[in-house]
Amino acid sequence: MNSDGKYSDKKLIEDLKTSPGGGGNADLKAFERLFHRYYPMLLNFLAGFVKSRPEAEDIAQNCFMKLWINRFSLSPDQSVKNYLFVLARNEAINVLSSRRSKNIPITAQYESVPHLDILDHWLTFTETNILLRKNIDALPPQRQIIFKMSRYGHMSNMEIAVNLNLSVRTVEKHIELALKDLRKCLDQHKIN
Repeated sequence: MNSDGKYSDKKLIEDLKTSPGGGGNADLKAFERLFHRYYPMLLNFLAGFVKSRPEAEDIAQNCFMKLWINRFSLSPDQSVKNYLFVLARNEAINVLSSRRSKNIPITAQYESVPHLDILDHWLTFTETNILLRKNIDALPPQRQIIFKMSRYGHMSNMEIAVNLNLSVRTVEKHIELALKDLRKCLDQHKIN
């Protein structure tokens, strides 16, 4: 127990894991304490994120259900608060993505919400990244290797040339052609 009479998160996680058969008093009490400690914060966070109190309540309950289900794999040294908030954020993003995919109209009140702008940017980034990786993997083998060494390996053209026993000009040409192909691909998909 802490000096203020509260159990530490670490102690509560340890207690959650004490009854391997599930349902023991120690793990239920620990779960209740964690629920009372974090549910209000999680609910407020989610209500601001998804702009729907009923959806926020469902997501928060799902997060605690996942905490309970995964309790034996939790580490007492990990932050249970971070664990719950990451779960909550991911669940909220799934809900917002589901709204988009079902073409549920977003009212003017929601259009001004910064979280949705962030989600739009995130989705655009994700879609673009998937498209780019797919097209990078479709490049001719040597061009693909050179491009990945340059962009993902952060190697200079000179370093690539030395490693692959090529001229610097050949490396530059491959990178130039790879970028040209990738720009063409993005233009075809109207992604800027």
